[in-house]
Amino acid sequence: MKKFFWLAVIILLLLTFSDHELLRPYRDQLYGLILDNAPSSGKMSDEQAMRQIQREFNKLSANWGEGQQQQLNKAAASKESLMVFHRRYCVNGDFNPILFGEPLRQSCSIIDSRMEALTSP
Repeated sequence: MKKFFWLAVIILLLLTFSDHELLRPYRDQLYGLILDNAPSSGKMSDEQAMRQIQREFNKLSANWGEGQQQQLNKAAASKESLMVFHRRYCVNGDFNPILFGEPLRQSCSIIDSRMEALTSP
């Protein structure tokens, strides 16, 4: 019983001081993991899908140029902009002067993998 009490006290202290600048990055990572992995009525919500797409875009474009990173960040800024990007460059095959070739194919495959969650009502 004492161990549980001290564990509860430690957790409450961490939650109380979690806004401190030393703890904030870890708190944000923990909250992100909980939000991404917590089931929401059995299906992935469009917000979860957007967060995962943004995270995968950031990993994918880590070694790319600044223009390509900005293009992906602009595309993943909202659900509507992501759907427009997907329709124009992935479905219609329009030429994108900044993202083309393998980077565009990889970006489209990331979006395609989350398309069901994005289009569900």
